[in-house]
Amino acid sequence: MARSLGWYAYPWNLHQPRADLAQMREVGMTHLTAATAYHAGKFLQPRDPVSRVYFPEDGAVYFRTTGSGYGRVKPRVSRLTQERDVLGQLTEAGVMPIRAWTVLNHNSRIGFENPDLAVHNAWGDPYFYSLCPSNGHVREYAVALCKDLGGHNVETLLLEAPGWLTYGHGYHHEFSQAPLNPWLERLLGLCFCDACVSRASAAGVDINGIRRAVRREGDALMAGGGKTPGLEAALEPLDRWRGSVVTALCAEIRQAVRREVGVKVISTCQRPHATTYLEGGDLPGMNGATDGLELPIYQPSARDAVEDLHYVIRTVGDVGRLSVILRPGLPDMTSEQQVNQTVTAMLTAGVRDLSFYNYGLLPAQQVGWLEKAVGAVKDWVARS
Repeated sequence: MARSLGWYAYPWNLHQPRADLAQMREVGMTHLTAATAYHAGKFLQPRDPVSRVYFPEDGAVYFRTTGSGYGRVKPRVSRLTQERDVLGQLTEAGVMPIRAWTVLNHNSRIGFENPDLAVHNAWGDPYFYSLCPSNGHVREYAVALCKDLGGHNVETLLLEAPGWLTYGHGYHHEFSQAPLNPWLERLLGLCFCDACVSRASAAGVDINGIRRAVRREGDALMAGGGKTPGLEAALEPLDRWRGSVVTALCAEIRQAVRREVGVKVISTCQRPHATTYLEGGDLPGMNGATDGLELPIYQPSARDAVEDLHYVIRTVGDVGRLSVILRPGLPDMTSEQQVNQTVTAMLTAGVRDLSFYNYGLLPAQQVGWLEKAVGAVKDWVARS
């Protein structure tokens, strides 16, 4: 039986927070996960009464910060939050627990203002949208932000992007006429900034040798060549080190946030979970360093969703600390039957905490599919 069901939502879609929460509770939702630190975007909002297309501020936070405890990098409070404290209204309503969806290292504003804090590829090019988790200033900011946010009467922090973003994570108006493939994207996504070179070298990783090999391989691939045997194995020490960096950051955040507030990691931005290592994600490490993992099970069928979930269960050893996010609409689900099948499959596999993405983005028909599925779960729980 599900312990908790709820929406992921953006604050700009919650125009009447208390009434919105009451409506969610009426259809069977028991928690809300609201964005509290987010990046730029362009969002089509089929049901929003104010705007159909919305552009959020880049790298802003959606809670009123204390301003204390920060170092070189400081948060920028969104204009929306300066005008209307949506998070405060949600928590003060007392309708249901509020969780804080907190994006950490995906932040173009901070990257452009502080290029030395951004990821740098093997050729030295900065990725302004991706902050490097091995950099001390980046880590200090992430810890201070989460400690600050943990004082705002939220139930749980959900940490997104505590590691490195992949090359394919995306930026605005991307162009490439060179032949891209997953292997080249893997090499382009590795970071060789000063902090990574210094810290990895101190840990015994031959990162300078790896960088030279990555540049040779990358140049050959971009010229139309093929994959060279041996380099993939040579990257394994770097992958292990990267995993330790991200796990340690998650542990620092858990230690800094008051114990009454849960801290979980949104496990990956990749599909499937077997590729989490591309972001420096070590699933058992992050699970053990915090209160568990929130899994985006974004798959095109119930069968694929279960396979992805079971991979994580085998990797971490227990379903009890795992919660799941589903997208009950495009690009994952295309029918009411598929929504029902996937929700049922997650519950049957032992998941007791489900969230659904995203309150402001789904069309009315897909919201109806989900509300029927949630109602069926609610009836099941009542009969049990």
